Amino acid sequence: MGFVMVVRAIYFSLLGFSAFEVGLLLSLATAISAVHHITFGYLCDRYGRKPFLILGAIFSTLRMVVFAISTDFWMLALGQGLGAMGEGAGAGQPVVTGFITDKSEAKNRPGIYSTMAVTNSISTTIGSALGGLPLFLQNSYGYNVIEAHQLIWWACAFWSILSIFMVLPLKEEKRAPRPKQVKSEAPKIKSLGTILKFSVVRASSGLGMGLSESLLTLYFFERFLVGSEVLGPIFAFARFISIFSYMFIPPLVNRLGDVNTIIFSRFLSAGITVVFAFSSWYPLAISLMVLNRIVALFTMPIRQTFASGMVDPEQTATAIGISNFARMGVRSIAPTIAGYMFENISYSMPFLSGAFFIALNGVLYRTYFVSKDKA
Repeated sequence: MGFVMVVRAIYFSLLGFSAFEVGLLLSLATAISAVHHITFGYLCDRYGRKPFLILGAIFSTLRMVVFAISTDFWMLALGQGLGAMGEGAGAGQPVVTGFITDKSEAKNRPGIYSTMAVTNSISTTIGSALGGLPLFLQNSYGYNVIEAHQLIWWACAFWSILSIFMVLPLKEEKRAPRPKQVKSEAPKIKSLGTILKFSVVRASSGLGMGLSESLLTLYFFERFLVGSEVLGPIFAFARFISIFSYMFIPPLVNRLGDVNTIIFSRFLSAGITVVFAFSSWYPLAISLMVLNRIVALFTMPIRQTFASGMVDPEQTATAIGISNFARMGVRSIAPTIAGYMFENISYSMPFLSGAFFIALNGVLYRTYFVSKDKA
């Protein structure tokens, strides 16, 4: 996924699709991912985590296979849709969050999520650094630009298949038997008010980050004429540096509290995004992008810990699924809007709009949750 994150939008552009069409392809995946989060979250609370971890890995593999065999817009759209059904296998998503909640005590989860953030950063760093592989294959072995990318999509499919075999040995905790109920009666969702508030907060985050991040590599490709061979190592550097930022989480959380730390990061990120939107000097734009990614990644373990403690453990995945549905549902329109803005308004507009919603996210965290934070 580190490789996909850097290369995908640029690859779609190299196939001849406009910024608006690239945005549509990314929006499709995000919209399906929203439905996936809420369904997988609810179902894995009822029937167990492991089957859905395996399904997620299978769907992720199928996306890579479709990318490897076709350049048709609608086939790529199918691949995007299939891949979106696989995002639940990613750290912090409903199935994984539920699995970790079942296997750990609350006091140990911050360390677990931080460890996952570090290992995820290391693997994503490697994937991002390989963004120059297509150019290497072109120059060294004579592949054309499409063939070079498709060969790497096959390699991505192999690594995705490998993840299935890593999931198979995992064992689930024995779940307490559910009380008998009428067949037509669905299990009630506790703490619905808290879940809905968190969903509103996540929706503002999804829209803000979707506008400012979804077409980021395409922005550099079109405005500064740099491809994945340059952006790959830069994104890898940003992800690698973020590992060291996690060391500052305990002292900051102890000083400010979980929610206040998130709020601080959101306002900081919004400010950086505004400056980035007006940066026409390439070195400054790159520096601000790296800084902003570090700030965004820094709070991921904090948010995961906060989210996993909002509701009772047996409904963690449902809560995460509902909030992610809100986030991804709103975020699904962001790439298309950003692509339209690129073509018809200005390159700066998606980032300015994104900064507004990122700042709003901080305001909503403060409005809904700051009183509950143990600062």
